[in-house]
Amino acid sequence: MTRNEDVRTVLSDRSFTRDVMGERARQAGETPGGARSVNMDGRAHNELRALVSKAFTVRRIEAMTPRIQAWTDELIDAMEETGPPADLVAHLAVPLPALAICELLGFPVEDRQVLSGWCERITRLGADGPDQQAWRELSAYIARRVPVERAALRGGLAPEASILTRLVHAHDSDDALSMEELLSLTVVVLAGGLETTQTAIGAGMVRLFRNPDQLDKVRADPDLVGPAVEEILRCQPVIDVNRVQVATRTVRLGGQEIRAGDLVQVSVNAANRDESVFPDSERCDVTRGPNPPHLAFGYGAHHCLGAALARLEIKTAFSTLLRRLPDLRPAVPLESLGWRGGHVTLGLEELPVAW
Repeated sequence: MTRNEDVRTVLSDRSFTRDVMGERARQAGETPGGARSVNMDGRAHNELRALVSKAFTVRRIEAMTPRIQAWTDELIDAMEETGPPADLVAHLAVPLPALAICELLGFPVEDRQVLSGWCERITRLGADGPDQQAWRELSAYIARRVPVERAALRGGLAPEASILTRLVHAHDSDDALSMEELLSLTVVVLAGGLETTQTAIGAGMVRLFRNPDQLDKVRADPDLVGPAVEEILRCQPVIDVNRVQVATRTVRLGGQEIRAGDLVQVSVNAANRDESVFPDSERCDVTRGPNPPHLAFGYGAHHCLGAALARLEIKTAFSTLLRRLPDLRPAVPLESLGWRGGHVTLGLEELPVAW
């Protein structure tokens, strides 16, 4: 499905579900077993989502604004000390989201490089699925952190408790989470908080470099940074795979019949370029406006929990770069840049810049 309306329907209507294996079992008259996962729908999904949602409230994310600004300034300070040409991916796009998600999860920030390495391996696409060795190594790391978070609970669950502390509390006190679910949910939050935002910062700057007239508008009017972020999220692909869901019942969609059990692929990237919704959709226009909203963060019950955090990180990165380095420019021809293939996200290998 590529039409915006159809993609929204598949992502939000109960006629479709992400839980392909579970739905297959139900349609075969079997009861799905195993641990709950974020790909499930209904009660199971709501229960897992509720365990981490408090860490991503508007109030919590707004409270992180000074920290994210400080990290951004420190990272750009280090890049300036290195001098041009410098790799924007290595100096800013990769470490900034890592610092933020480590703080939210309760991981030591000095571990961010090894954590990023595990997530990079887990999100590789291959015939055998995610890198199972990387998954086991990351799960073992999280398991070693559990006693640390358990010790932090001796005085009770604080309002500002980290995500992992909250999950350990749910496992120990409320019996609301198995250890398998705790580990899996933590991996999902970590990978989601790293890969997509890292990609959006680097690829987003390339999109601006490729549209110098739009870059000039943002430089001239800092109030356009927010709208520019939304337009870049719409027109610059971040996720490099289509979402596969399964029909739970027979329906008609997109002018065709879809039978219960049929697999349906949806392309968010195509939906974000639907001419009937976004006129002149191939053009990057930082003044396009917020309505209708894009689907970069998904839609419906599975809308990305970390959307507000990602927006804050991208906006802070762009606004600070353009304010502090008004002559920021690519140091190599844009067509020579290497894009990382074979991953869930479509990221840059590096982005050499000068100023």
